[in-house]
Amino acid sequence: MVIDIFSHIYPKKFLKAYVKTQLPQLLRFVEAEYGSGDAYFIDEDARIKYMDKYGIELEVLTIALPHIWQTIGEPIKLTKLANDSMAEAIEKHSQRLLGTATLPLLTGEAIDELDRAVRDLGLKGVQIFSNMGSKPIDSPEFASFYEKMSKYDLPIWIHPTHWEYYSWIQDYQLLQIFGWPFDTSLAIGRIVFGGILQKYPNLKFIIHHLGGMIPYFDERIRGFYDEALMHPHVYGGHLFPYDLKKHPIEYFKMMYADTVVNGSIPALKCGYSFYGSEHVVFATDYPFGPEKGERWTREILISVRELDIPEEHKRKIFEDNARKLLKI
Repeated sequence: MVIDIFSHIYPKKFLKAYVKTQLPQLLRFVEAEYGSGDAYFIDEDARIKYMDKYGIELEVLTIALPHIWQTIGEPIKLTKLANDSMAEAIEKHSQRLLGTATLPLLTGEAIDELDRAVRDLGLKGVQIFSNMGSKPIDSPEFASFYEKMSKYDLPIWIHPTHWEYYSWIQDYQLLQIFGWPFDTSLAIGRIVFGGILQKYPNLKFIIHHLGGMIPYFDERIRGFYDEALMHPHVYGGHLFPYDLKKHPIEYFKMMYADTVVNGSIPALKCGYSFYGSEHVVFATDYPFGPEKGERWTREILISVRELDIPEEHKRKIFEDNARKLLKI
């Protein structure tokens, strides 16, 4: 069995409401009652046909327009519609599709919406973003969110998003190609060094793009941290929280990294070597990518199947780890 734990959809009701707010570039999705060529983005029946084609038995859906909540005046109103639309999208195919809530904020009314999404809508966890309105996700005001998710014992999906950096970051799609994995790395670095996982060790983070830079730079992380411990007078005691009970590398390895490195076997091998078979989960990032998303789906499936690891480890990546996370 293959479970895709990180894919995306734009439910029609949500997308129509959002398009009305401001972004004309999204109008192509709603013109003429949604053209058949865009069905793969928005239509649940089309999604099932795609899954059947590639042998994906179960798919977890997230809403992946991470930057839009930064541009609207009533984020909670749209958030409620997004979560309602997600629940409606999966209802027809409840044996094949699971849904996650989306939160653009982690305080105040957003916490009430989290409760509603989990308790009333039955969504399987929540998607947050690599920065929340440019704030780091370990900001003290977000403590109630992590406490709540610790009690629910449901996964937290982290999706990269836009942020203020260089003015030219949008050129050549550099923001998406390099910037998003980088922002993911910053986010999970804040989770680790900010002590979130130490305080709530049962939190389960599902991180996109195989953890971004983390597996590749694990020894760089280890070296900077260890050197700062040995020479605090040089680096300054404020750089790292020296009261971490475990080495930071161990906290990074507690997270669950998806296979969205777009079919690169060397990259996948690097992530597998770092996280181990228990903490890599299959995902496609569909419907994004060439050939209306199908190229990355095809190549990611091939990369896992061709990875030189035991078959039982492949089964964990394709299915078993997701089952544990989703409690199915």
